[in-house]
Amino acid sequence: MNIYKIPSIIIDKSLEEYKTKPLFQDKLDKANATLKKTGLPKIK
Repeated sequence: MNIYKIPSIIIDKSLEEYKTKPLFQDKLDKANATLKKTGLPKIK
């Protein structure tokens, strides 16, 4: 059914800078601190 050869969604090239940068650093730090305290759940 795809008769067009162009993509229907065009991604802006300026978003490439965010590929390696964590966007929510404060939430990531909080989650890492929680995991460090409690650890991962044991899988049976």
